[in-house]
Amino acid sequence: MLAAERHARILQHLERQERVSVETLAERLATSAATVRRDLTRLASAGLLQRVHGGAVRGSTVPEAPAPTAGDEALADAVYRRLASGDAVILEGQLVMPAVARQLAAEPMRLIIVTNQLDVARTLLGKPGIDVILLGGRLHPAGYTLPQPLGASDLKFLVANKAFVEVEGVHGAAGVTTTAVEDARFKHDLLQHALHKTVVAPGSRGGLVFAHRIAQMDEIDCWITTPLDDAQREIAAALSCEVVESE
Repeated sequence: MLAAERHARILQHLERQERVSVETLAERLATSAATVRRDLTRLASAGLLQRVHGGAVRGSTVPEAPAPTAGDEALADAVYRRLASGDAVILEGQLVMPAVARQLAAEPMRLIIVTNQLDVARTLLGKPGIDVILLGGRLHPAGYTLPQPLGASDLKFLVANKAFVEVEGVHGAAGVTTTAVEDARFKHDLLQHALHKTVVAPGSRGGLVFAHRIAQMDEIDCWITTPLDDAQREIAAALSCEVVESE
Protein backbone atom coordinates (compact mmCIF):
# COMPACT_ATOMS: atom_id res chain seq x y z
CA MET A 1 0.00 0.00 0.00
CA LEU A 2 1.35 3.43 -0.95
CA ALA A 3 2.07 5.99 1.76
CA ALA A 4 -0.62 8.33 0.37
CA GLU A 5 -3.26 5.63 0.75
CA ARG A 6 -2.09 4.76 4.27
CA HIS A 7 -2.21 8.42 5.30
CA ALA A 8 -5.73 8.82 3.93
CA ARG A 9 -6.97 5.67 5.65
CA ILE A 10 -5.43 6.69 8.98
CA LEU A 11 -7.27 10.03 8.86
CA GLN A 12 -10.48 8.27 7.83
CA HIS A 13 -10.19 6.01 10.89
CA LEU A 14 -9.86 9.09 13.08
CA GLU A 15 -12.93 10.65 11.50
CA ARG A 16 -14.96 7.63 12.67
CA GLN A 17 -13.44 7.35 16.14
CA GLU A 18 -11.58 9.75 18.37
CA ARG A 19 -8.56 7.56 19.08
CA VAL A 20 -6.76 4.72 17.29
CA SER A 21 -3.82 2.54 18.33
CA VAL A 22 -0.68 1.69 16.39
CA GLU A 23 -1.50 -2.02 16.65
CA THR A 24 -5.01 -1.55 15.25
CA LEU A 25 -3.73 0.53 12.36
CA ALA A 26 -0.97 -1.93 11.57
CA GLU A 27 -3.53 -4.75 11.38
CA ARG A 28 -6.02 -2.80 9.27
CA LEU A 29 -3.37 -1.45 6.92
CA ALA A 30 -1.50 -4.78 6.69
CA THR A 31 1.80 -3.13 7.49
CA SER A 32 4.31 -2.99 10.33
CA ALA A 33 3.95 -1.03 13.56
CA ALA A 34 7.17 0.82 12.70
CA THR A 35 5.68 2.00 9.41
CA VAL A 36 2.51 3.16 11.19
CA ARG A 37 4.57 5.09 13.75
CA ARG A 38 6.45 6.86 10.96
CA ASP A 39 3.15 7.69 9.25
CA LEU A 40 1.69 9.07 12.49
CA THR A 41 4.77 11.18 13.12
CA ARG A 42 4.57 12.63 9.60
CA LEU A 43 0.85 13.40 9.90
CA ALA A 44 1.33 14.91 13.37
CA SER A 45 4.12 17.18 12.10
CA ALA A 46 1.68 18.40 9.43
CA GLY A 47 -0.90 19.20 12.11
CA LEU A 48 -3.41 16.62 10.89
CA LEU A 49 -3.55 14.55 14.11
CA GLN A 50 -2.06 14.38 17.61
CA ARG A 51 0.39 11.66 18.64
CA VAL A 52 -0.32 10.03 21.98
CA HIS A 53 1.27 7.06 23.73
CA GLY A 54 0.49 3.96 21.67
CA GLY A 55 -1.36 5.70 18.85
CA ALA A 56 -3.04 8.94 17.83
CA VAL A 57 -6.11 11.10 18.39
CA ARG A 58 -7.87 13.58 16.15
CA GLY A 59 -6.27 16.93 15.58
CA SER A 60 -8.82 18.44 17.96
CA THR A 61 -10.44 16.34 20.68
CA VAL A 62 -13.29 18.78 21.29
CA PRO A 63 -16.10 19.69 18.88
CA GLU A 64 -15.32 23.42 18.90
CA ALA A 65 -13.15 24.82 16.14
CA PRO A 66 -9.47 24.30 17.02
CA ALA A 67 -7.64 27.32 18.40
CA PRO A 68 -5.32 28.88 15.82
CA THR A 69 -1.62 28.21 16.25
CA ALA A 70 1.11 30.80 15.80
CA GLY A 71 1.65 29.27 12.35
CA ASP A 72 -2.04 29.71 11.47
CA GLU A 73 -1.89 33.36 12.53
CA ALA A 74 1.24 33.93 10.44
CA LEU A 75 -0.42 32.36 7.41
CA ALA A 76 -3.52 34.49 7.99
CA ASP A 77 -1.39 37.63 8.13
CA ALA A 78 0.23 36.69 4.81
CA VAL A 79 -3.22 36.16 3.23
CA TYR A 80 -4.48 39.47 4.63
CA ARG A 81 -1.52 41.36 3.14
CA ARG A 82 -2.45 40.04 -0.32
CA LEU A 83 -5.97 41.48 -0.19
CA ALA A 84 -6.82 44.83 -1.74
CA SER A 85 -9.87 47.06 -1.64
CA GLY A 86 -12.31 46.09 -4.40
CA ASP A 87 -11.32 42.41 -4.47
CA ALA A 88 -13.83 39.60 -4.82
CA VAL A 89 -12.24 36.89 -2.68
CA ILE A 90 -12.92 33.20 -1.99
CA LEU A 91 -11.83 32.13 1.52
CA GLU A 92 -12.00 28.37 2.15
CA GLY A 93 -10.66 26.55 5.20
CA GLN A 94 -11.28 26.16 8.90
CA LEU A 95 -7.90 26.95 10.49
CA VAL A 96 -6.41 29.97 8.74
CA MET A 97 -9.46 31.68 7.20
CA PRO A 98 -11.24 32.52 10.52
CA ALA A 99 -8.03 34.31 11.55
CA VAL A 100 -8.08 36.23 8.24
CA ALA A 101 -11.67 37.23 8.99
CA ARG A 102 -10.70 38.55 12.44
CA GLN A 103 -8.06 40.78 10.84
CA LEU A 104 -10.60 42.05 8.33
CA ALA A 105 -13.10 42.75 11.11
CA ALA A 106 -10.50 44.89 12.89
CA GLU A 107 -9.39 46.68 9.71
CA PRO A 108 -12.20 46.41 7.15
CA MET A 109 -11.74 47.17 3.47
CA ARG A 110 -14.18 47.12 0.56
CA LEU A 111 -14.46 43.44 -0.38
CA ILE A 112 -16.82 40.76 -1.58
CA ILE A 113 -16.10 37.64 0.49
CA VAL A 114 -17.28 34.23 -0.74
CA THR A 115 -16.95 31.48 1.86
CA ASN A 116 -18.40 28.22 3.12
CA GLN A 117 -17.00 28.87 6.60
CA LEU A 118 -19.62 29.97 9.13
CA ASP A 119 -17.08 31.50 11.52
CA VAL A 120 -15.75 33.65 8.68
CA ALA A 121 -19.27 34.74 7.71
CA ARG A 122 -20.30 35.44 11.30
CA THR A 123 -17.15 37.48 12.01
CA LEU A 124 -17.59 39.65 8.91
CA LEU A 125 -21.36 40.03 9.03
CA GLY A 126 -22.29 43.71 8.92
CA LYS A 127 -18.70 45.02 8.75
CA PRO A 128 -18.48 48.27 6.73
CA GLY A 129 -17.73 47.71 3.06
CA ILE A 130 -17.70 43.90 3.27
CA ASP A 131 -20.35 41.96 1.36
CA VAL A 132 -20.52 38.33 2.53
CA ILE A 133 -21.74 35.56 0.28
CA LEU A 134 -22.10 32.31 2.22
CA LEU A 135 -22.16 29.35 -0.13
CA GLY A 136 -25.73 28.25 0.29
CA GLY A 137 -27.07 31.81 0.43
CA ARG A 138 -26.29 35.48 0.87
CA LEU A 139 -26.21 36.64 4.50
CA HIS A 140 -28.50 39.55 5.31
CA PRO A 141 -26.59 42.23 7.29
CA ALA A 142 -29.43 42.45 9.86
CA GLY A 143 -29.27 38.79 10.82
CA TYR A 144 -28.45 35.23 9.88
CA THR A 145 -31.28 34.78 7.37
CA LEU A 146 -30.62 33.86 3.75
CA PRO A 147 -33.08 35.97 1.73
CA GLN A 148 -31.20 35.52 -1.53
CA PRO A 149 -30.47 31.79 -1.77
CA LEU A 150 -27.56 30.77 -3.93
CA GLY A 151 -28.39 27.44 -5.51
CA ALA A 152 -25.75 24.92 -6.57
CA SER A 153 -26.45 25.66 -10.23
CA ASP A 154 -25.75 29.36 -9.60
CA LEU A 155 -22.17 28.63 -8.53
CA LYS A 156 -21.15 28.39 -12.19
CA PHE A 157 -21.82 32.14 -12.54
CA LEU A 158 -19.50 33.03 -9.64
CA VAL A 159 -16.30 34.94 -10.49
CA ALA A 160 -13.64 36.01 -7.98
CA ASN A 161 -10.32 37.63 -8.73
CA LYS A 162 -8.61 35.79 -5.84
CA ALA A 163 -9.10 32.45 -4.08
CA PHE A 164 -7.33 31.26 -0.92
CA VAL A 165 -7.90 27.57 -0.18
CA GLU A 166 -6.40 25.53 2.66
CA VAL A 167 -5.00 22.14 1.57
CA GLU A 168 -3.52 19.09 3.28
CA GLY A 169 -0.76 18.07 0.87
CA VAL A 170 1.54 19.98 -1.53
CA HIS A 171 3.71 17.94 -3.90
CA GLY A 172 5.47 18.80 -7.14
CA ALA A 173 4.30 15.75 -9.08
CA ALA A 174 1.01 14.93 -7.33
CA GLY A 175 -0.16 18.54 -6.97
CA VAL A 176 -2.32 19.71 -4.07
CA THR A 177 -4.25 16.87 -2.47
CA THR A 178 -6.68 16.01 0.31
CA THR A 179 -8.07 12.92 2.03
CA ALA A 180 -11.72 13.03 0.91
CA VAL A 181 -13.04 13.05 -2.63
CA GLU A 182 -15.87 15.44 -1.67
CA ASP A 183 -13.37 17.99 -0.33
CA ALA A 184 -11.19 17.61 -3.41
CA ARG A 185 -14.12 18.21 -5.74
CA PHE A 186 -15.37 21.24 -3.78
CA LYS A 187 -11.98 22.90 -3.45
CA HIS A 188 -11.22 22.21 -7.12
CA ASP A 189 -14.50 23.81 -8.19
CA LEU A 190 -13.88 26.89 -6.03
CA LEU A 191 -10.42 27.40 -7.49
CA GLN A 192 -11.84 27.27 -11.03
CA HIS A 193 -13.93 30.35 -10.26
CA ALA A 194 -10.91 32.52 -9.37
CA LEU A 195 -8.55 34.37 -11.68
CA HIS A 196 -5.65 34.02 -9.21
CA LYS A 197 -5.43 30.74 -7.31
CA THR A 198 -3.57 30.47 -3.98
CA VAL A 199 -3.28 27.44 -1.72
CA VAL A 200 -2.44 27.81 1.97
CA ALA A 201 -0.59 25.15 3.96
CA PRO A 202 2.28 25.09 6.47
CA GLY A 203 5.68 23.96 5.25
CA SER A 204 5.31 20.66 7.10
CA ARG A 205 2.73 19.63 4.48
CA GLY A 206 5.18 20.06 1.63
CA GLY A 207 5.87 16.64 0.14
CA LEU A 208 2.71 15.06 1.56
CA VAL A 209 0.47 13.22 -0.92
CA PHE A 210 -3.11 12.14 -0.26
CA ALA A 211 -5.47 10.08 -2.34
CA HIS A 212 -7.54 12.85 -3.94
CA ARG A 213 -6.09 15.63 -6.10
CA ILE A 214 -7.50 19.13 -5.94
CA ALA A 215 -5.30 20.54 -8.69
CA GLN A 216 -1.94 20.10 -10.38
CA MET A 217 0.77 22.55 -9.32
CA ASP A 218 0.79 24.21 -12.75
CA GLU A 219 -2.84 25.19 -12.10
CA ILE A 220 -1.85 27.03 -8.91
CA ASP A 221 -0.41 30.55 -8.91
CA CYS A 222 0.86 30.74 -5.35
CA TRP A 223 1.54 28.67 -2.22
CA ILE A 224 1.47 30.62 1.05
CA THR A 225 3.37 28.68 3.68
CA THR A 226 5.24 28.97 6.96
CA PRO A 227 9.03 29.47 7.00
CA LEU A 228 10.68 26.49 5.32
CA ASP A 229 13.70 24.47 6.35
CA ASP A 230 16.34 23.42 3.81
CA ALA A 231 14.57 20.17 2.86
CA GLN A 232 11.25 21.96 2.42
CA ARG A 233 12.90 24.64 0.27
CA GLU A 234 14.12 21.90 -2.06
CA ILE A 235 10.50 20.79 -2.45
CA ALA A 236 9.35 24.38 -2.98
CA ALA A 237 12.06 25.03 -5.59
CA ALA A 238 10.63 22.24 -7.75
CA LEU A 239 7.12 23.73 -7.78
CA SER A 240 5.73 25.67 -10.73
CA CYS A 241 4.10 28.36 -8.56
CA GLU A 242 5.21 31.32 -6.49
CA VAL A 243 6.06 30.32 -2.90
CA VAL A 244 5.47 32.93 -0.20
CA GLU A 245 6.91 32.22 3.26
CA SER A 246 4.96 33.93 6.03
CA GLU A 247 7.03 35.88 8.53
